[in-house]
Amino acid sequence: MKVSAAIEKDEFDVKVSHWRLLLETNRYYEIKGEDGPVKRIYKEKLNTVVDESKSYTAGQLSCSAFCIEDRINEMQIEILHKLQLKINDYMNQLHLNQKAIERQTIVQKS
Repeated sequence: MKVSAAIEKDEFDVKVSHWRLLLETNRYYEIKGEDGPVKRIYKEKLNTVVDESKSYTAGQLSCSAFCIEDRINEMQIEILHKLQLKINDYMNQLHLNQKAIERQTIVQKS
């Protein structure tokens, strides 16, 4: 299964998509989605949340994880936690930027 979650402005959306197992080796699974290409998932990456948003653009952040069906709920919670940490990090960065602007404004007025 692939669990994906995205936040866009004030909307939170979770999707669970089924992937068909094509091949299993000692190191990886080859899987195929309903409408996508064949993908290789290394076993150590299973149940690992991946940040899919490289930057915060247009109010959108997203994460996903490949997992077995029994761990869907757990992955949703981990994805939610990862997104919350990402938002907190951006908020802290924005706060620092705001302080820099305020300092510059004070200097300009002097």
